[in-house]
Amino acid sequence: MGLRGPAPEPTRIKKQKGNPGKRPLNDREPQLGPAIPPVPPGLELDEIAQQQWDELSQILMAMRVLTEADGMVLASLCQTYSRWVQASKQLEQSGLIFRTKSGYIQQSPLLGVVNTCIDQINRLSRELGLSPSSRTRVHTVEEPRPKSEMAKLLEMRV
Repeated sequence: MGLRGPAPEPTRIKKQKGNPGKRPLNDREPQLGPAIPPVPPGLELDEIAQQQWDELSQILMAMRVLTEADGMVLASLCQTYSRWVQASKQLEQSGLIFRTKSGYIQQSPLLGVVNTCIDQINRLSRELGLSPSSRTRVHTVEEPRPKSEMAKLLEMRV
């Protein structure tokens, strides 16, 4: 059985909100900086998935939400996208329905594959903040700000 309820909010966000639930905070939550994870083995064999990886990793880096820990989710999204493209092409060639040997008209099994891929793409896209509504819930990784000249001078006095 999967996890129930909404996904937990990162500790950093809870602190910014003043910890409205007053529950203990996880001060040991991992903090990762933005980075493009290495391409998983085998993904480079799928041209469509590799192209999607290159495209999405650049988009996610521009959004400052991609870390090395997100490689598997991104790879799953790219692989599922590739599967969706391939199944859609086959479905277009074979058609939505076909006649069985016994004469019955039946829906193409490829339609189920396409629909499953679409559901997975939507779910994985939400995980990475790639849909408009999910972007409202995603918080970016803060980039370190350069110190001002005044701050540098004050540090020298200490």
